[in-house]
Formats: sequence, C-alpha cells, structure tokens
Amino acid sequence: MDTSRTIGTIHDNAVAIAIRELALDQILDYSASESRAEIGGFLIGEVRGSGKVVVVDHFLPAEHTRSRAGSVTFTHETWTTLTRQSAELFPGKRVVGWHHTHPGLGVFLSAYDLFIHRNFFREPWQIAMVVDPRARELGFFHWRNGDVHDCGFLCLTESPSTTSESVPS
Repeated sequence: MDTSRTIGTIHDNAVAIAIRELALDQILDYSASESRAEIGGFLIGEVRGSGKVVVVDHFLPAEHTRSRAGSVTFTHETWTTLTRQSAELFPGKRVVGWHHTHPGLGVFLSAYDLFIHRNFFREPWQIAMVVDPRARELGFFHWRNGDVHDCGFLCLTESPSTTSESVPS
C-alpha cells in the first residue's frame, strides 16, 4: 500500500500532482550533480481522473542541452532523444512535465521558463518543477485559472507490495 505525504497547498481548481518518492529522489540526486549551471529533465507518468491528477512515476535527464549559469536550453536533439527514450524505457507513459534547476537563485519560474512552459507544456495537466540544489529547495508549478502558479504536491512512499490501484485517481 502507498502512503502519501502532502507538501504545500493542493488546489481544488487545478490538477493535483503526485510524485513517487523514488522519482523525486532521482530528480534531487541529478539536480545536486551540477551546482553552477542549470540542468533539466522530463517528468514521466500518467494523467488520471479525467485530467485532475498527474502522477510522476519516472524522471529522464535531458540530454544535448545548452547549460549556462542562468538558463538551460532544450535543443532539437534533446526533444528527439526524449521521444525515443521515453517510448523505449516507459511504454504507456507520457511526458507530464519538465524539470530544471536554479543553482543559488531560488525556486521560481523566470520569464524564459514561463515561455517554455506556455509554448511546450501548454496542456492543463502539464507541470513544471524547479530545484535549487544549493539551497536544497524545490517547487512545483501547474496551470490554474489560465496561468502558471506554484502549488503543493503529494509524495507517494511505496511499500514493497505497491500496485498502481493505490495511487490517487
């Protein structure tokens, strides 16, 4: 049976985010691997409850990016690799959002981040995650009332006998 822990505020009028603890640990470990330039990746999972719940099951680091102290750019090769890897590694799952770091800058979406989200992750169930590896802080963002806002999430801790039916729907 899964147990869950709510972190932050879950809003009734927007998609709820649930992330498996293993995926969260992978994201945090990856984020801590670079403390000077931004890095990113993709959140893989599923949409449940007629688009009311997003479950993040897996994480794929973004390859072929251009990283700088204040930005990460997903290239054409990044998107091509994502499509191939997600189909091979996680059949039946979809890209539910994206992740990137802000080393030493805090947890927020910059104007450039909002451009990426609004143009490449525009579905109402698509989410963003920002990690500041220096401050050891993280945050999620989702679509709410037609714009992108920060939000809370559920962290799913799995027991050895976990089944997919125990995840919120």
